[in-house]
Amino acid sequence: MIPVTFNGLMGKLHLPEADRRSGLGVVIVPPHGVEALAATKTLRRLAEALAAAGHAALRFDLPGTADSLGADADPERLAAWVAATREAAVVLGRHAGVDGIVFSGLRFGATLAALAAEGADNLAGIVLLDPVVKGRLYARELALTARALAEAARLDPDATATEAGLSIAGLTTTSSTLEAMRGIDLARLAPPEAPVLLLTRKGAADGRQLAAAWSTAPITAAEAQGFEAISLSPTMAATPAGILTDAVAWMDQLPIRPARPAVPALPARLAGPHFTEEALTFGEGRRLFGVVCDPATAAPGRPVVLIVNAGRNSHVGWARSGVQLARELAAQGIASLRMDLAGIGDGRDRPDGDDSLDSVLYNRANDAQVRDAVDLLVARGHGDVTMLGACSGAYLALHQAARDERIAGLVLVNIQRFVWRPGETVEEAIASAYPLAASYAGKVFEARAWRRLLSGERKLGPLIRAFSRRAADRIRALRPTEETRRARDIMRRLADRRIPVDIIFSENDAGLGDLALHFGSGGRWLTGRDNVRLTILPRSDHDLTPPAARQTLVAHAAATARRGRIPS
Repeated sequence: MIPVTFNGLMGKLHLPEADRRSGLGVVIVPPHGVEALAATKTLRRLAEALAAAGHAALRFDLPGTADSLGADADPERLAAWVAATREAAVVLGRHAGVDGIVFSGLRFGATLAALAAEGADNLAGIVLLDPVVKGRLYARELALTARALAEAARLDPDATATEAGLSIAGLTTTSSTLEAMRGIDLARLAPPEAPVLLLTRKGAADGRQLAAAWSTAPITAAEAQGFEAISLSPTMAATPAGILTDAVAWMDQLPIRPARPAVPALPARLAGPHFTEEALTFGEGRRLFGVVCDPATAAPGRPVVLIVNAGRNSHVGWARSGVQLARELAAQGIASLRMDLAGIGDGRDRPDGDDSLDSVLYNRANDAQVRDAVDLLVARGHGDVTMLGACSGAYLALHQAARDERIAGLVLVNIQRFVWRPGETVEEAIASAYPLAASYAGKVFEARAWRRLLSGERKLGPLIRAFSRRAADRIRALRPTEETRRARDIMRRLADRRIPVDIIFSENDAGLGDLALHFGSGGRWLTGRDNVRLTILPRSDHDLTPPAARQTLVAHAAATARRGRIPS
Protein backbone atom coordinates (compact mmCIF):
# COMPACT_ATOMS: atom_id res chain seq x y z
CA MET A 1 0.00 0.00 0.00
CA ILE A 2 1.36 3.39 -1.04
CA PRO A 3 -0.22 6.55 0.44
CA VAL A 4 -0.91 9.21 -2.21
CA THR A 5 -2.45 12.67 -2.26
CA PHE A 6 -4.12 14.62 -5.06
CA ASN A 7 -6.13 17.85 -5.11
CA GLY A 8 -6.29 17.96 -1.32
CA LEU A 9 -7.47 14.35 -1.06
CA MET A 10 -5.87 11.40 0.71
CA GLY A 11 -5.63 8.06 -1.08
CA LYS A 12 -4.05 4.63 -0.80
CA LEU A 13 -2.64 2.97 -3.89
CA HIS A 14 -2.43 -0.82 -4.13
CA LEU A 15 -0.20 -2.07 -6.95
CA PRO A 16 0.12 -5.64 -8.28
CA GLU A 17 3.40 -7.41 -8.85
CA ALA A 18 4.97 -6.31 -12.13
CA ASP A 19 4.61 -9.73 -13.73
CA ARG A 20 0.91 -9.97 -12.85
CA ARG A 21 -0.36 -6.62 -14.13
CA SER A 22 -3.71 -6.91 -15.91
CA GLY A 23 -3.69 -3.36 -17.22
CA LEU A 24 -6.89 -2.75 -15.22
CA GLY A 25 -7.30 -0.37 -12.31
CA VAL A 26 -10.17 -0.16 -9.83
CA VAL A 27 -11.26 3.09 -8.18
CA ILE A 28 -12.88 2.21 -4.83
CA VAL A 29 -15.31 4.82 -3.47
CA PRO A 30 -16.19 4.62 0.25
CA PRO A 31 -19.71 4.87 1.70
CA HIS A 32 -21.17 8.07 3.10
CA GLY A 33 -20.80 9.21 6.67
CA VAL A 34 -20.68 6.79 9.57
CA GLU A 35 -20.78 3.75 7.26
CA ALA A 36 -17.36 4.67 5.86
CA LEU A 37 -15.69 4.14 9.23
CA ALA A 38 -17.03 0.60 9.59
CA ALA A 39 -16.11 -0.26 6.00
CA THR A 40 -12.46 0.87 6.04
CA LYS A 41 -10.98 -2.56 6.76
CA THR A 42 -13.26 -4.31 4.25
CA LEU A 43 -12.37 -1.91 1.44
CA ARG A 44 -8.67 -2.20 2.30
CA ARG A 45 -8.95 -5.96 2.04
CA LEU A 46 -10.81 -5.64 -1.27
CA ALA A 47 -7.99 -3.49 -2.65
CA GLU A 48 -5.38 -5.95 -1.39
CA ALA A 49 -7.22 -8.87 -2.98
CA LEU A 50 -7.51 -7.03 -6.28
CA ALA A 51 -3.80 -6.20 -6.30
CA ALA A 52 -2.91 -9.80 -5.49
CA ALA A 53 -4.93 -10.83 -8.56
CA GLY A 54 -3.08 -8.36 -10.79
CA HIS A 55 -5.48 -5.41 -10.72
CA ALA A 56 -4.30 -2.04 -9.39
CA ALA A 57 -6.63 -0.31 -6.95
CA LEU A 58 -6.98 3.17 -5.48
CA ARG A 59 -8.97 3.89 -2.34
CA PHE A 60 -9.47 7.54 -1.44
CA ASP A 61 -11.25 9.83 0.99
CA LEU A 62 -13.92 12.06 -0.52
CA PRO A 63 -13.59 15.86 -0.16
CA GLY A 64 -14.41 17.00 3.36
CA THR A 65 -14.23 13.48 4.81
CA ALA A 66 -11.72 11.35 6.71
CA ASP A 67 -8.10 12.47 6.03
CA SER A 68 -8.91 14.68 3.04
CA LEU A 69 -9.06 18.45 3.35
CA GLY A 70 -12.32 20.32 3.71
CA ALA A 71 -15.42 19.87 5.84
CA ASP A 72 -18.65 17.94 5.51
CA ALA A 73 -20.59 21.21 5.57
CA ASP A 74 -18.79 22.64 2.53
CA PRO A 75 -21.08 23.53 -0.42
CA GLU A 76 -21.79 21.43 -3.51
CA ARG A 77 -20.73 18.17 -1.90
CA LEU A 78 -22.35 15.83 -4.42
CA ALA A 79 -20.73 17.53 -7.40
CA ALA A 80 -17.38 17.62 -5.57
CA TRP A 81 -17.59 13.91 -4.74
CA VAL A 82 -18.37 12.88 -8.32
CA ALA A 83 -15.57 15.11 -9.65
CA ALA A 84 -13.13 13.65 -7.10
CA THR A 85 -14.05 10.11 -8.16
CA ARG A 86 -13.28 10.95 -11.77
CA GLU A 87 -10.01 12.59 -10.74
CA ALA A 88 -9.11 9.46 -8.78
CA ALA A 89 -9.36 7.50 -12.04
CA VAL A 90 -6.85 9.85 -13.66
CA VAL A 91 -4.48 9.49 -10.70
CA LEU A 92 -4.81 5.71 -10.76
CA GLY A 93 -4.04 5.59 -14.46
CA ARG A 94 -0.97 7.78 -13.98
CA HIS A 95 0.57 6.00 -10.99
CA ALA A 96 -0.44 2.43 -11.86
CA GLY A 97 0.05 2.59 -15.62
CA VAL A 98 -3.36 1.05 -16.34
CA ASP A 99 -5.30 1.38 -19.57
CA GLY A 100 -8.75 0.32 -18.33
CA ILE A 101 -10.62 1.83 -15.38
CA VAL A 102 -13.28 0.12 -13.29
CA PHE A 103 -15.37 2.34 -11.01
CA SER A 104 -16.51 0.58 -7.84
CA GLY A 105 -17.98 1.52 -4.51
CA LEU A 106 -19.98 0.45 -1.48
CA ARG A 107 -23.43 1.84 -0.60
CA PHE A 108 -23.50 5.55 -1.50
CA GLY A 109 -19.94 5.13 -2.74
CA ALA A 110 -21.35 2.74 -5.34
CA THR A 111 -23.84 5.44 -6.32
CA LEU A 112 -21.00 7.91 -6.84
CA ALA A 113 -19.12 5.28 -8.85
CA ALA A 114 -22.08 4.87 -11.19
CA LEU A 115 -22.44 8.63 -11.62
CA ALA A 116 -18.71 9.09 -12.25
CA ALA A 117 -18.66 6.30 -14.82
CA GLU A 118 -21.03 8.16 -17.14
CA GLY A 119 -18.97 9.27 -20.12
CA ALA A 120 -15.68 8.21 -18.51
CA ASP A 121 -12.67 7.56 -20.72
CA ASN A 122 -11.14 4.06 -20.79
CA LEU A 123 -14.11 2.62 -18.89
CA ALA A 124 -13.60 -1.12 -18.48
CA GLY A 125 -16.36 -1.90 -15.98
CA ILE A 126 -18.49 -0.91 -13.00
CA VAL A 127 -18.75 -2.75 -9.67
CA LEU A 128 -21.69 -1.73 -7.48
CA LEU A 129 -21.75 -3.20 -3.97
CA ASP A 130 -25.13 -2.70 -2.29
CA PRO A 131 -25.66 0.64 -4.06
CA VAL A 132 -28.06 3.38 -3.03
CA VAL A 133 -30.39 3.35 -6.04
CA LYS A 134 -32.96 5.97 -5.05
CA GLY A 135 -31.64 9.02 -3.26
CA ARG A 136 -35.07 9.98 -1.96
CA LEU A 137 -35.30 6.77 0.06
CA TYR A 138 -31.69 7.13 1.19
CA ALA A 139 -32.29 10.64 2.55
CA ARG A 140 -35.18 9.23 4.56
CA GLU A 141 -32.93 6.41 5.80
CA LEU A 142 -30.30 8.93 6.91
CA ALA A 143 -32.87 10.84 8.95
CA LEU A 144 -33.97 7.65 10.71
CA THR A 145 -30.36 6.63 11.29
CA ALA A 146 -29.55 10.01 12.81
CA ARG A 147 -32.37 9.65 15.33
CA ALA A 148 -31.51 6.04 16.14
CA LEU A 149 -27.87 6.86 16.79
CA ALA A 150 -28.79 9.82 18.98
CA GLU A 151 -31.16 7.69 21.03
CA ALA A 152 -28.46 5.03 21.32
CA ALA A 153 -26.05 7.62 22.69
CA ARG A 154 -28.72 8.99 25.06
CA LEU A 155 -28.65 12.27 23.20
CA ASP A 156 -31.61 14.31 21.96
CA PRO A 157 -32.89 12.74 18.71
CA ASP A 158 -34.91 15.85 17.89
CA ALA A 159 -31.66 17.84 17.70
CA THR A 160 -30.35 15.75 14.80
CA ALA A 161 -32.47 17.54 12.18
CA THR A 162 -32.27 21.31 11.73
CA GLU A 163 -32.65 23.72 8.85
CA ALA A 164 -28.91 23.29 8.26
CA GLY A 165 -29.24 19.54 7.72
CA LEU A 166 -28.73 16.28 9.59
CA SER A 167 -26.20 15.46 12.29
CA ILE A 168 -25.52 11.73 12.00
CA ALA A 169 -23.21 10.34 14.69
CA GLY A 170 -21.42 13.68 14.86
CA LEU A 171 -21.10 14.08 11.08
CA THR A 172 -23.09 16.65 9.11
CA THR A 173 -25.05 16.08 5.93
CA THR A 174 -26.24 19.53 4.91
CA SER A 175 -29.71 20.34 3.63
CA SER A 176 -28.30 21.16 0.20
CA THR A 177 -26.47 17.82 0.09
CA LEU A 178 -29.64 16.00 1.09
CA GLU A 179 -31.58 17.80 -1.62
CA ALA A 180 -28.98 16.80 -4.21
CA MET A 181 -29.14 13.20 -2.98
CA ARG A 182 -32.93 13.13 -3.32
CA GLY A 183 -32.60 13.83 -7.03
CA ILE A 184 -30.62 10.64 -7.66
CA ASP A 185 -32.21 7.58 -9.26
CA LEU A 186 -29.68 5.22 -10.81
CA ALA A 187 -32.47 3.44 -12.67
CA ARG A 188 -32.94 6.59 -14.75
CA LEU A 189 -29.33 6.56 -15.97
CA ALA A 190 -28.65 5.22 -19.43
CA PRO A 191 -27.59 1.56 -19.23
CA PRO A 192 -23.78 1.42 -19.39
CA GLU A 193 -22.04 -0.15 -22.34
CA ALA A 194 -19.27 -1.50 -20.09
CA PRO A 195 -19.73 -4.69 -18.04
CA VAL A 196 -21.45 -4.22 -14.67
CA LEU A 197 -21.32 -6.29 -11.48
CA LEU A 198 -24.27 -5.55 -9.20
CA LEU A 199 -24.24 -7.23 -5.79
CA THR A 200 -27.09 -6.37 -3.42
CA ARG A 201 -28.23 -7.48 -0.01
CA LYS A 202 -30.89 -10.16 0.27
CA GLY A 203 -34.36 -8.96 -0.73
CA ALA A 204 -33.26 -5.52 -1.95
CA ALA A 205 -36.13 -4.44 -4.22
CA ASP A 206 -34.30 -1.38 -5.53
CA GLY A 207 -31.43 -3.62 -6.62
CA ARG A 208 -33.82 -5.71 -8.68
CA GLN A 209 -35.29 -2.54 -10.18
CA LEU A 210 -31.83 -1.32 -11.19
CA ALA A 211 -30.97 -4.67 -12.75
CA ALA A 212 -34.21 -4.53 -14.75
CA ALA A 213 -33.59 -0.94 -15.85
CA TRP A 214 -30.09 -1.86 -17.02
CA SER A 215 -31.09 -5.17 -18.57
CA THR A 216 -29.71 -4.15 -21.96
CA ALA A 217 -26.26 -3.68 -20.42
CA PRO A 218 -23.78 -6.56 -19.95
CA ILE A 219 -24.79 -6.86 -16.29
CA THR A 220 -24.18 -9.59 -13.72
CA ALA A 221 -26.65 -9.15 -10.86
CA ALA A 222 -26.85 -11.25 -7.72
CA GLU A 223 -27.82 -11.07 -4.07
CA ALA A 224 -25.04 -11.58 -1.54
CA GLN A 225 -24.77 -12.18 2.18
CA GLY A 226 -22.64 -10.08 4.48
CA PHE A 227 -23.44 -6.46 3.69
CA GLU A 228 -25.18 -5.99 7.04
CA ALA A 229 -21.99 -6.97 8.86
CA ILE A 230 -20.10 -4.05 7.29
CA SER A 231 -22.61 -1.49 8.54
CA LEU A 232 -22.16 -2.38 12.20
CA SER A 233 -19.75 -0.53 14.44
CA PRO A 234 -16.10 -0.77 13.32
CA THR A 235 -15.27 -2.90 16.35
CA MET A 236 -17.95 -5.49 15.58
CA ALA A 237 -17.89 -5.26 11.76
CA ALA A 238 -16.99 -8.44 9.89
CA THR A 239 -15.49 -8.54 6.40
CA PRO A 240 -17.77 -10.46 4.00
CA ALA A 241 -15.11 -12.62 2.38
CA GLY A 242 -17.56 -14.07 -0.13
CA ILE A 243 -18.41 -10.66 -1.54
CA LEU A 244 -14.73 -9.82 -1.99
CA THR A 245 -14.11 -13.17 -3.68
CA ASP A 246 -17.01 -12.62 -6.07
CA ALA A 247 -15.80 -9.13 -6.98
CA VAL A 248 -12.25 -10.30 -7.71
CA ALA A 249 -13.48 -13.30 -9.71
CA TRP A 250 -15.65 -11.01 -11.84
CA MET A 251 -12.68 -8.70 -12.43
CA ASP A 252 -10.57 -11.66 -13.52
CA GLN A 253 -13.02 -12.28 -16.37
CA LEU A 254 -12.53 -8.83 -17.92
CA PRO A 255 -10.23 -8.58 -20.94
CA ILE A 256 -6.63 -7.75 -20.09
CA ARG A 257 -5.48 -4.30 -21.18
CA PRO A 258 -1.96 -3.27 -22.21
CA ALA A 259 0.14 -1.93 -19.34
CA ARG A 260 1.53 1.58 -19.69
CA PRO A 261 4.52 3.26 -18.04
CA ALA A 262 3.69 4.34 -14.49
CA VAL A 263 4.76 7.56 -12.79
CA PRO A 264 5.96 6.90 -9.20
CA ALA A 265 3.86 8.61 -6.55
CA LEU A 266 5.39 11.44 -4.54
CA PRO A 267 5.27 11.45 -0.71
CA ALA A 268 1.66 11.81 0.43
CA ARG A 269 1.48 15.31 1.88
CA LEU A 270 -1.40 17.71 2.48
CA ALA A 271 -1.23 21.35 3.57
CA GLY A 272 -3.90 23.13 5.58
CA PRO A 273 -4.09 26.67 6.95
CA HIS A 274 -1.98 25.88 10.04
CA PHE A 275 -0.68 22.35 9.46
CA THR A 276 1.01 19.99 7.06
CA GLU A 277 0.30 16.28 7.05
CA GLU A 278 2.16 13.27 5.72
CA ALA A 279 0.69 9.78 5.45
CA LEU A 280 3.11 6.89 5.73
CA THR A 281 3.52 3.22 6.47
CA PHE A 282 6.03 2.10 9.09
CA GLY A 283 6.96 -0.64 11.51
CA GLU A 284 7.84 -4.25 10.82
CA GLY A 285 6.97 -5.06 7.22
CA ARG A 286 5.55 -1.54 6.94
CA ARG A 287 2.36 -3.03 8.34
CA LEU A 288 1.33 0.06 10.32
CA PHE A 289 -0.26 3.20 8.91
CA GLY A 290 -0.19 6.71 10.27
CA VAL A 291 -0.65 10.38 9.50
CA VAL A 292 1.86 12.82 10.96
CA CYS A 293 0.33 16.26 11.49
CA ASP A 294 2.91 19.01 11.96
CA PRO A 295 2.02 22.55 13.02
CA ALA A 296 3.06 25.50 10.90
CA THR A 297 4.74 26.91 14.02
CA ALA A 298 5.76 24.47 16.74
CA ALA A 299 5.19 25.28 20.40
CA PRO A 300 8.25 25.44 22.70
CA GLY A 301 9.71 22.00 23.30
CA ARG A 302 8.06 20.59 20.15
CA PRO A 303 5.30 18.70 22.02
CA VAL A 304 3.76 15.73 20.22
CA VAL A 305 0.73 13.50 20.81
CA LEU A 306 0.47 9.86 19.72
CA ILE A 307 -3.18 8.96 19.04
CA VAL A 308 -3.98 5.23 19.01
CA ASN A 309 -7.07 3.35 17.87
CA ALA A 310 -10.23 3.20 19.95
CA GLY A 311 -11.51 -0.32 19.45
CA ARG A 312 -11.39 -0.98 15.73
CA ASN A 313 -12.13 2.61 14.77
CA SER A 314 -9.56 3.67 12.21
CA HIS A 315 -7.17 6.56 12.84
CA VAL A 316 -9.83 8.89 11.40
CA GLY A 317 -11.84 8.41 14.58
CA TRP A 318 -15.52 8.37 15.41
CA ALA A 319 -17.17 11.47 13.93
CA ARG A 320 -13.79 12.24 12.33
CA SER A 321 -12.53 13.01 15.84
CA GLY A 322 -8.96 11.82 15.23
CA VAL A 323 -8.54 14.19 12.30
CA GLN A 324 -10.20 17.06 14.14
CA LEU A 325 -8.05 16.51 17.22
CA ALA A 326 -4.80 16.40 15.24
CA ARG A 327 -5.53 19.54 13.23
CA GLU A 328 -6.75 21.54 16.21
CA LEU A 329 -3.68 20.54 18.20
CA ALA A 330 -1.57 21.78 15.29
CA ALA A 331 -3.30 25.15 15.54
CA GLN A 332 -1.82 25.31 19.06
CA GLY A 333 1.66 24.31 17.92
CA ILE A 334 1.40 20.63 18.88
CA ALA A 335 2.35 17.86 16.45
CA SER A 336 0.68 14.46 16.39
CA LEU A 337 0.68 11.00 14.86
CA ARG A 338 -2.67 9.28 14.44
CA MET A 339 -2.02 5.64 13.73
CA ASP A 340 -3.65 2.35 12.80
CA LEU A 341 -2.41 -0.80 14.48
CA ALA A 342 -2.08 -3.98 12.42
CA GLY A 343 -5.50 -5.28 11.40
CA ILE A 344 -7.32 -2.02 12.13
CA GLY A 345 -8.36 0.48 9.47
CA ASP A 346 -5.48 0.98 7.06
CA GLY A 347 -3.09 -1.16 9.13
CA ARG A 348 -2.33 -4.36 7.23
CA ASP A 349 -3.49 -7.57 8.85
CA ARG A 350 -1.24 -9.47 11.24
CA PRO A 351 0.99 -12.11 9.61
CA ASP A 352 -0.94 -14.94 11.28
CA GLY A 353 -4.19 -13.65 9.79
CA ASP A 354 -5.98 -13.88 13.15
CA ASP A 355 -8.70 -11.23 13.09
CA SER A 356 -10.40 -12.10 16.37
CA LEU A 357 -11.07 -9.37 18.90
CA ASP A 358 -8.68 -11.01 21.36
CA SER A 359 -5.86 -10.90 18.80
CA VAL A 360 -6.41 -7.33 17.63
CA LEU A 361 -7.45 -5.60 20.87
CA TYR A 362 -5.92 -5.82 24.38
CA ASN A 363 -3.05 -7.89 23.00
CA ARG A 364 0.54 -7.58 24.16
CA ALA A 365 1.63 -7.84 20.51
CA ASN A 366 0.41 -4.26 20.15
CA ASP A 367 3.15 -3.05 22.51
CA ALA A 368 5.84 -3.44 19.84
CA GLN A 369 3.70 -1.54 17.35
CA VAL A 370 3.36 1.40 19.73
CA ARG A 371 7.13 1.33 20.29
CA ASP A 372 7.55 1.58 16.51
CA ALA A 373 5.32 4.66 16.53
CA VAL A 374 7.30 6.27 19.37
CA ASP A 375 10.53 5.43 17.52
CA LEU A 376 9.14 7.21 14.45
CA LEU A 377 8.34 10.35 16.42
CA VAL A 378 11.73 10.37 18.13
CA ALA A 379 13.44 9.95 14.76
CA ARG A 380 11.54 13.01 13.54
CA GLY A 381 13.09 15.10 16.31
CA HIS A 382 10.50 14.90 19.07
CA GLY A 383 11.44 14.17 22.65
CA ASP A 384 8.83 13.27 25.23
CA VAL A 385 5.60 11.87 23.80
CA THR A 386 2.08 12.33 25.15
CA MET A 387 -0.07 9.30 24.38
CA LEU A 388 -3.84 9.53 23.91
CA GLY A 389 -6.24 6.63 23.65
CA ALA A 390 -9.93 5.90 24.11
CA CYS A 391 -11.53 2.64 25.21
CA SER A 392 -9.07 -0.16 24.28
CA GLY A 393 -6.61 2.51 23.15
CA ALA A 394 -6.64 3.98 26.65
CA TYR A 395 -5.69 0.59 28.09
CA LEU A 396 -2.86 0.29 25.57
CA ALA A 397 -1.63 3.81 26.35
CA LEU A 398 -1.70 3.25 30.11
CA HIS A 399 0.32 0.05 30.00
CA GLN A 400 2.73 1.33 27.36
CA ALA A 401 3.48 4.41 29.48
CA ALA A 402 4.29 2.15 32.42
CA ARG A 403 6.96 0.41 30.30
CA ASP A 404 8.32 3.15 28.00
CA GLU A 405 9.97 6.11 29.70
CA ARG A 406 9.77 8.16 26.50
CA ILE A 407 6.04 8.56 27.14
CA ALA A 408 5.71 11.63 29.33
CA GLY A 409 1.97 12.24 29.44
CA LEU A 410 -1.31 10.33 29.19
CA VAL A 411 -4.86 11.18 28.15
CA LEU A 412 -7.18 8.23 28.82
CA VAL A 413 -10.76 8.46 27.52
CA ASN A 414 -13.48 6.07 28.72
CA ILE A 415 -11.01 3.34 29.63
CA GLN A 416 -12.88 0.07 30.20
CA ARG A 417 -10.16 -1.98 31.90
CA PHE A 418 -7.24 -0.70 33.96
CA VAL A 419 -5.83 -4.25 34.10
CA TRP A 420 -6.90 -7.28 32.13
CA ARG A 421 -8.60 -10.02 34.07
CA PRO A 422 -7.11 -13.52 33.71
CA GLY A 423 -9.26 -15.70 31.49
CA GLU A 424 -11.55 -12.89 30.34
CA THR A 425 -12.12 -12.56 26.60
CA VAL A 426 -12.77 -9.29 24.79
CA GLU A 427 -16.23 -10.54 23.87
CA GLU A 428 -16.99 -11.06 27.55
CA ALA A 429 -15.66 -7.60 28.38
CA ILE A 430 -17.92 -6.05 25.75
CA ALA A 431 -20.84 -8.12 27.01
CA SER A 432 -20.26 -6.94 30.57
CA ALA A 433 -20.76 -3.37 29.39
CA TYR A 434 -23.73 -4.32 27.22
CA PRO A 435 -26.53 -2.98 29.39
CA LEU A 436 -24.54 0.13 30.31
CA ALA A 437 -22.55 1.31 27.30
CA ALA A 438 -24.21 4.09 25.34
CA SER A 439 -22.12 3.37 22.27
CA TYR A 440 -23.02 2.77 18.65
CA ALA A 441 -22.39 -0.98 18.86
CA GLY A 442 -23.93 -1.40 22.27
CA LYS A 443 -27.28 0.25 21.68
CA VAL A 444 -28.32 0.92 18.09
CA PHE A 445 -28.28 -2.77 17.29
CA GLU A 446 -29.59 -3.90 20.68
CA ALA A 447 -32.82 -5.30 19.24
CA ARG A 448 -30.91 -7.02 16.46
CA ALA A 449 -28.44 -8.43 18.96
CA TRP A 450 -31.17 -9.87 21.15
CA ARG A 451 -32.71 -11.48 18.06
CA ARG A 452 -29.30 -13.01 17.32
CA LEU A 453 -29.06 -14.22 20.90
CA LEU A 454 -32.50 -15.83 20.91
CA SER A 455 -31.94 -17.42 17.51
CA GLY A 456 -28.67 -18.96 18.68
CA GLU A 457 -26.47 -16.92 16.35
CA ARG A 458 -24.94 -15.16 19.36
CA LYS A 459 -23.68 -17.51 22.08
CA LEU A 460 -25.22 -17.10 25.52
CA GLY A 461 -22.08 -18.18 27.37
CA PRO A 462 -20.12 -14.89 27.15
CA LEU A 463 -23.14 -12.93 28.39
CA ILE A 464 -23.69 -15.27 31.35
CA ARG A 465 -20.01 -15.17 32.25
CA ALA A 466 -20.00 -11.38 31.89
CA PHE A 467 -22.97 -10.90 34.20
CA SER A 468 -21.38 -13.30 36.68
CA ARG A 469 -18.20 -11.22 36.61
CA ARG A 470 -20.18 -8.03 37.24
CA ALA A 471 -21.82 -9.63 40.28
CA ALA A 472 -18.41 -10.76 41.52
CA ASP A 473 -17.06 -7.24 40.97
CA ARG A 474 -19.49 -5.87 43.53
CA ILE A 475 -18.11 -8.34 46.07
CA ARG A 476 -14.46 -7.74 45.14
CA ALA A 477 -14.94 -3.99 45.44
CA LEU A 478 -15.21 -4.50 49.20
CA ARG A 479 -11.57 -5.58 49.44
CA PRO A 480 -8.48 -5.13 47.24
CA THR A 481 -7.67 -7.94 44.82
CA GLU A 482 -4.52 -8.80 42.91
CA GLU A 483 -5.97 -6.92 39.92
CA THR A 484 -6.56 -3.84 42.06
CA ARG A 485 -3.04 -4.03 43.46
CA ARG A 486 -1.68 -4.17 39.89
CA ALA A 487 -3.80 -1.20 38.80
CA ARG A 488 -2.66 0.88 41.76
CA ASP A 489 0.96 -0.14 41.25
CA ILE A 490 0.85 1.20 37.68
CA MET A 491 -0.55 4.50 38.89
CA ARG A 492 2.11 4.74 41.63
CA ARG A 493 4.90 4.17 39.09
CA LEU A 494 3.52 6.90 36.84
CA ALA A 495 3.29 9.24 39.83
CA ASP A 496 6.90 8.46 40.78
CA ARG A 497 7.96 9.44 37.24
CA ARG A 498 5.88 12.64 37.48
CA ILE A 499 3.78 11.65 34.45
CA PRO A 500 0.54 13.67 34.12
CA VAL A 501 -2.44 11.35 33.70
CA ASP A 502 -5.64 12.95 32.41
CA ILE A 503 -8.57 10.53 32.81
CA ILE A 504 -11.84 11.44 31.10
CA PHE A 505 -15.14 9.59 31.41
CA SER A 506 -18.52 10.29 29.91
CA GLU A 507 -21.24 10.22 32.52
CA ASN A 508 -22.74 6.75 32.89
CA ASP A 509 -19.93 5.14 30.88
CA ALA A 510 -19.43 1.46 31.67
CA GLY A 511 -15.75 2.10 32.45
CA LEU A 512 -16.72 3.97 35.60
CA GLY A 513 -17.42 0.57 37.11
CA ASP A 514 -13.80 -0.50 36.67
CA LEU A 515 -12.65 2.86 38.05
CA ALA A 516 -14.71 2.29 41.20
CA LEU A 517 -13.62 -1.35 41.45
CA HIS A 518 -9.93 -0.48 41.66
CA PHE A 519 -9.89 3.08 43.02
CA GLY A 520 -13.11 3.45 44.98
CA SER A 521 -16.28 5.37 44.22
CA GLY A 522 -15.51 8.31 41.97
CA GLY A 523 -11.88 7.19 41.82
CA ARG A 524 -11.22 8.61 45.29
CA TRP A 525 -7.89 6.72 45.60
CA LEU A 526 -6.62 8.80 42.66
CA THR A 527 -7.98 12.22 43.54
CA GLY A 528 -5.27 13.11 46.02
CA ARG A 529 -2.44 12.57 43.52
CA ASP A 530 -1.14 15.73 41.92
CA ASN A 531 -0.33 14.01 38.62
CA VAL A 532 -3.89 12.74 38.05
CA ARG A 533 -6.79 14.75 36.70
CA LEU A 534 -10.21 13.05 36.60
CA THR A 535 -13.03 14.59 34.56
CA ILE A 536 -16.62 13.41 34.07
CA LEU A 537 -18.27 14.79 30.93
CA PRO A 538 -22.00 15.48 31.25
CA ARG A 539 -24.36 14.82 28.33
CA SER A 540 -21.80 12.76 26.44
CA ASP A 541 -21.57 9.18 25.22
CA HIS A 542 -18.85 6.55 25.04
CA ASP A 543 -17.68 7.79 21.63
CA LEU A 544 -17.69 11.54 22.52
CA THR A 545 -20.20 12.23 19.76
CA PRO A 546 -21.30 15.72 20.92
CA PRO A 547 -19.04 18.50 19.55
CA ALA A 548 -18.69 20.02 23.02
CA ALA A 549 -17.25 16.76 24.35
CA ARG A 550 -14.72 16.59 21.53
CA GLN A 551 -13.68 20.20 22.12
CA THR A 552 -13.10 19.35 25.78
CA LEU A 553 -10.86 16.50 24.67
CA VAL A 554 -8.83 18.85 22.46
CA ALA A 555 -8.33 21.24 25.37
CA HIS A 556 -7.25 18.45 27.73
CA ALA A 557 -4.89 16.90 25.18
CA ALA A 558 -3.25 20.25 24.46
CA ALA A 559 -2.84 21.05 28.15
CA THR A 560 -1.32 17.65 28.92
CA ALA A 561 1.06 17.78 25.94
CA ARG A 562 2.28 21.28 26.85
CA ARG A 563 2.59 20.39 30.53
CA GLY A 564 4.94 17.43 30.04
CA ARG A 565 6.53 15.87 33.07
CA ILE A 566 5.55 17.55 36.32
CA PRO A 567 8.50 19.25 38.04
CA SER A 568 9.46 17.48 41.26
